[in-house]
Amino acid sequence: MNILQIVQAATLSIDVDRPQVLFTSTDRTALELIDTANTSALQILDDYDWQRLIRTATLTGDGVETSFALPDDYSRMVKDANLIGPNWRFFPAQQMQDFNLWLELIDYPVATWQQRWMVFGGNMNVMPIMPLGEPLNYGYISTSIVVGTDPTTFTADTDTFVLDDELLRLGIVWNWKKSKGYDFSAELAQYQQRLEMQRFRDVGARQTLILGGRRGRYTMPGAFA
Repeated sequence: MNILQIVQAATLSIDVDRPQVLFTSTDRTALELIDTANTSALQILDDYDWQRLIRTATLTGDGVETSFALPDDYSRMVKDANLIGPNWRFFPAQQMQDFNLWLELIDYPVATWQQRWMVFGGNMNVMPIMPLGEPLNYGYISTSIVVGTDPTTFTADTDTFVLDDELLRLGIVWNWKKSKGYDFSAELAQYQQRLEMQRFRDVGARQTLILGGRRGRYTMPGAFA
């Protein structure tokens, strides 16, 4: 469904007239519905690391830079993200959590074989300097949740949602009722139930893949869960 159809379906539960158009309308209710739809879509983006939104970015060392711009559609790093390069099995990169410690390492540089990284200032920052041509990859969550002119927000009636349409409809309903001061507890519960179901479906059934050897009680090299 496109966003107009999703909003039209939502109006059946919020007791407002069914809009015939949204983005070419000057009606206040239509404008409020647009705002509610975009708010709900962003909530869904933030609620979970959806596999449809996972992207890979690559940094390429030039022997000089330690700061690299994040992708234009960057929302956040994937869960347990790390920088993966040619030597990651032997020298895994380390994410720095304390900005003050990062500054200390800059002021008092210590030669190290271990790559360190930290996201700040709208950049991916690394130390030490990456050798010329050396790649480092990382996974991130994209903000591209809309198929339309602007991938980050609805701007036309024909735009479609990248994720689950029904989850968006439920999000519009409970956010609308909340904004109007109505009781939205039942609608929020429906939304959360749908959210959990979509999260489960998004990752699929968990299986164990044995690449080699016999697996006993403990996980051995070559076995992934």
